[in-house]
Amino acid sequence: MCNRQLKFPGKNFRVPFDQALEKYEEAVRQDPNDPAALAGLAEARINLWCYGFLPFDQSIPFAGNEAIKAVKLDDSLASAHMVLGIIRMAEWNWPAAEKELKRAVELDPEHYKSRHWYALYLSAMGSHEQALHQSEISVRLAGPSDSLIGYASILYFAHKFDEMADLLEKALHSEPDFAPVYDWLGMAYVQLGKYERSIAVYQKAVMLSDGLAEIKAGLGHAYGVAGRTDEARAILDEFRELEKQHYIPPVQMAFVAFGLGETEPGFRLLGRAYRERSWELVFIATEPWFDHLHNDPRFTDLVKKIGLPLKADNV
Repeated sequence: MCNRQLKFPGKNFRVPFDQALEKYEEAVRQDPNDPAALAGLAEARINLWCYGFLPFDQSIPFAGNEAIKAVKLDDSLASAHMVLGIIRMAEWNWPAAEKELKRAVELDPEHYKSRHWYALYLSAMGSHEQALHQSEISVRLAGPSDSLIGYASILYFAHKFDEMADLLEKALHSEPDFAPVYDWLGMAYVQLGKYERSIAVYQKAVMLSDGLAEIKAGLGHAYGVAGRTDEARAILDEFRELEKQHYIPPVQMAFVAFGLGETEPGFRLLGRAYRERSWELVFIATEPWFDHLHNDPRFTDLVKKIGLPLKADNV
């Protein structure tokens, strides 16, 4: 492993995110007081954090400054309140996140992205029926091709795995080369106990995403729960080698460790994820892969520190 030339995970998958960042950086250079450009730049930074390309401290503080400035320049701009709401979620400031995301929806009820992020906030809170309602509106506003994965993610956190799998299986006909469809379908199959099918779609997702760590971790988790321990450990070893040169969110390695049933290493990695504020910890209380940890005091203490309710309202 050490002698292999390891590829930057998700290099090609990252290109559109970098292009968006460059586009809005140029727009802000042209007009530093353009609130829409500032909001767009903040959103681009947030996406790089969410997909695991940048750590919290290299993305969210900068995005937060841009979002605050955008709101000050135009308090009526829904996208500015939306990105500020996401920033507050990233900071685990739940009351402020709810305030900003609700404000974004109120300002522009047809802004589908605001509906989607508000739905994610509600999922993190365990309010799944409300989250599904907001996500359904988002789908109607955006069209299925733009928000399908968003709705699938809400079904996932609501533990509606059969419905999620049905939705994504149909989506493969219209999105045969879209890595996130295979990624989320792999998650659904794991929860349904269809491990070999999960591994097959995850392998496709890894190929389509150019080895994105977020997706490869799902493959490693699937290998682990399927009993294919050598393959799961190979992914962990690869991540440990990759993180010497590239940022790999520790929560992704934790997913693989817990899939292997390696609880102690998993909790050590979750501790790192907490210190580094990994994106996925926003959903720690409703993440199905952590359901088996809900009676472990280490897990309940971590959820409490993040400030989330552990029990969902319909799970």
